[in-house]
Amino acid sequence: MVATGCGGSAADPGEGGGEGDTGKADDPTQGPASGSSSGGTGGSTGSAGSTDGTGAGDSGSTGFATTGTVDSSTVGSGSSTGALGACPKRVVLMGYWPPTNDMLRPWSTNPALNPDGWVGENWRGLGFDVYAFFPEFPPDGDPSNDPIGAPGSVGSEDSDLQVDYQDTSADFWRIVDELQPQIVITHSRGGGIGWEIEAVEGGHGMGAPSPALDWISDQYGDVTVPTEDTVDPRSWQAINDYRDVQANSLLPLEAVRDAVDALGLTSVAIDLTQTSGRYLSGFLGLHGIVYAEQTPHAVVGGHIHVGIPVPTEDARAMVETTLEVVLAEHPADTLDCAPRR
Repeated sequence: MVATGCGGSAADPGEGGGEGDTGKADDPTQGPASGSSSGGTGGSTGSAGSTDGTGAGDSGSTGFATTGTVDSSTVGSGSSTGALGACPKRVVLMGYWPPTNDMLRPWSTNPALNPDGWVGENWRGLGFDVYAFFPEFPPDGDPSNDPIGAPGSVGSEDSDLQVDYQDTSADFWRIVDELQPQIVITHSRGGGIGWEIEAVEGGHGMGAPSPALDWISDQYGDVTVPTEDTVDPRSWQAINDYRDVQANSLLPLEAVRDAVDALGLTSVAIDLTQTSGRYLSGFLGLHGIVYAEQTPHAVVGGHIHVGIPVPTEDARAMVETTLEVVLAEHPADTLDCAPRR
């Protein structure tokens, strides 16, 4: 089986209890998207559910790059960056499989991942430093031609946010603990909808004896689901807290949808009913919301699926528009400072 995306929604009979929604195209237990509807309008915009189609994969990046950890030359312990003074306001963007890793490159501070230079300092003069983190997929940059769980699908061990529960948990909390962002937007590869804004996450508990069994196996390493002993305690708490209830996205959903749709680049929808699924998309998406809910100075956490056929440059334009909308909704001078460390 080849990789088709890094979310997942259909129940996997081999992985214990879980929800049975099937609208996403990025479940590792399925083949390519079937074009099935999840109860909403397809077209260019949607507001109740969403529709998925098929599309050719983006070949993504072209080779190995080293880890995307925070560059200590641009971020000091509790210090400001550039023009932002003593009360820095920060955005963290995260991605997984192409096109989401490639679309975020300009906001990486790591020269190996972004040789053209970081564009995130006081981005567009809006008072926020913007950082991005994502994995790389050697040897060819394309995870779709590797089986789920194989190194080419999971990502380099030197990367941040491998498509693996344990690595994602450790990297997520390390990144947000270091940067203390006010805004976190996570992304993963979806199906036929170009820009699918997820309204809810979690709620996967269907009677399994442990929250670990709510999640589809990542087929990588000795432990292939998130367990209490192998993920950060905050991750374990999050997937416990949101077993039988859902967490609501803190993105300005309609405003993002309308602004991105106005670009005319691809189909755009809000999925009001299905989550990002029971695989890594849903795991990462839940983390972003929980961080924003539980961090006093944070205001936004939410997840967006980016369609397989979306060109990198189009995806990047939609990230920029999404950022503009979110930052307009939350001006820098209205937000609290992160606590000094």
